[in-house]
Amino acid sequence: MCTSLTYTTASHHHLFARTMDFPTTTPWRPVFLPRQYHWQTALGADRKTRYALLGGGRIAADRPAYLMADGVNETGISCAELYLPGAVTYADQPVAGQINLTPQDFINWVLGEHATLEAVIADLPRVTLVNRRWGNDPYVYPFHWILSDRQGQTLVIEPTDLTLHAQLNPSGVLTNTPTLDRHLQNLNQFLQVPGDQFTAATVQAASTYLRSGQPLPVGPVPTKRFVHMAIARWGTPQLATTRDAIPQIFSWLADVALPFDPQRRFETNHNYTHYRGIIDFDTLTYYFKPRTTHRLQQITLTPEMAARRHFPRAYPAN
Repeated sequence: MCTSLTYTTASHHHLFARTMDFPTTTPWRPVFLPRQYHWQTALGADRKTRYALLGGGRIAADRPAYLMADGVNETGISCAELYLPGAVTYADQPVAGQINLTPQDFINWVLGEHATLEAVIADLPRVTLVNRRWGNDPYVYPFHWILSDRQGQTLVIEPTDLTLHAQLNPSGVLTNTPTLDRHLQNLNQFLQVPGDQFTAATVQAASTYLRSGQPLPVGPVPTKRFVHMAIARWGTPQLATTRDAIPQIFSWLADVALPFDPQRRFETNHNYTHYRGIIDFDTLTYYFKPRTTHRLQQITLTPEMAARRHFPRAYPAN
């Protein structure tokens, strides 16, 4: 039940942010993966990163592997996964001649092997997503992905058929199911804006709605959280600097975070917010706040770190 957004300040600094909502109890933590890191897909194929990356991830319980939920690489592109149940199409078997990946492998491939979003787009026809579990995960998770870069470009990749495509996301917001086009339709309908596209009229209506003092939609339903975040993000006057934006975005994320219920801790359908994360593309800094302590970790992927660190590192979860 994740919520994500991209944001560009008035000083032209670009940010990505998300809540990471998931039922698993495995601790999620900041994870660094180095250049030339050999990793194995869940299908058993060996791959190697070209670029160092940093983001939110977890360590597999059954093998030395890292599952990334989001991250940024040293060239300044980001990728994050969100849930898309009921809408995905995966291949039943690997396809000869293709780069066969499970959905959980996708972020490592995007960030570890590409310097630009254009390079990702060019490679997408070569990728087949295969309906296989990642390690001992109980399910094959249905994902769609939001990607961005230092220029403020925001894309969404939704595997609704076997051939992968990227589409521009002018709203800069994404939650779980439904697909982006349905979310944009719902947003315009809520704001009483004609048409199905995100336009200047949508932005103006969001600003008008927020100034009116009417309540934003609340609750765990993804469509409500999309409308809530889109209005908060676009209805608020543009923030001047990263220093202004970071606390505001953490506040927006807190407003849509899902509470943790200790009585439901081991229920497989108990979604709750494990962490809130923000990526600063200007400095390649990853801001990470866990559910448990709310302690802010601030880790920067420096050129020295990318060049000199040769082993993965999982930072403390708290």
